[in-house]
Amino acid sequence: MTGVFAPAWLTEHNSYRVVAWAEAVAFPKTADELIAVLQESVGERTVLLGHGCNVILSRNHYDASVRFVSTRHVATPVDVADGLVKAAAGTRLRDVCRIAAKAGLSGLEHLWDIPGSLGGAAYMNAGAYGASLYDVVESVEVFWPGPSAGMVFSRQQCRPSYRMTAFQGTDAVILSVTLRLSPADPAAILREMGRIGKLRRSKLPYNLPSAGSVFRRPEGAPPVGQIMEEAGLKGFTIGGAQISPRHAGIIVNAGGATGSDILAVIEEMRQAARERYGVELVLEQVVV
Repeated sequence: MTGVFAPAWLTEHNSYRVVAWAEAVAFPKTADELIAVLQESVGERTVLLGHGCNVILSRNHYDASVRFVSTRHVATPVDVADGLVKAAAGTRLRDVCRIAAKAGLSGLEHLWDIPGSLGGAAYMNAGAYGASLYDVVESVEVFWPGPSAGMVFSRQQCRPSYRMTAFQGTDAVILSVTLRLSPADPAAILREMGRIGKLRRSKLPYNLPSAGSVFRRPEGAPPVGQIMEEAGLKGFTIGGAQISPRHAGIIVNAGGATGSDILAVIEEMRQAARERYGVELVLEQVVV
């Protein structure tokens, strides 16, 4: 029954495709069901998976003390009017970009082809090529499990910065996001999206499962990929986890990777950054 926690495989619900089994997983189909599941889980350790695109599953088995909630099947209405696009948090970011482009609304082109959901992008302030989601966010609808009702946050209240928002480290659950975009020629928007898509696919390892950039950009040091190349770690492998030969800032599942494999590679990357530049790399991904 929808909304009830039950055992399930998480393999298809994390973009690394790490094989993992959990004793308590819920798959709500509406926003109301999602809220009911979250209210039921107050006081329990609850992991909101979203589309699983920024998650490292560190174990191959999770007992019922950890509850997983997947929003992959939650209905995702998208409303477009007067330069505003409002979409449910579970909507794929790619779909939001496509809908905006067809409506002749510009501002999301540089975010095209970033995997994952709009809610995940709003939670971490996803971005690429000099642009970030909060460049165009008007407001974010948020729910906190417990007695309080949902709230609408303005862009300023979300306190966005590089890969950071006010929601990180809290129990907040993003329900929807409203974007303010600018009118433009749909054909020109689609052309720019096509250019960005080709650029991403020429540089990033779309051929193997990954969760994108592992770390935030370090201060006072080159990009992570450059540091790993300098350290000779491009292609470095532990178990099934590999520093991508195509982009050394990304770990891929080259075959049968476990969460432990990924975490071991992460430690090698951190050590390389310490030794070469004296910096501590900060994870962009979430370890469960």
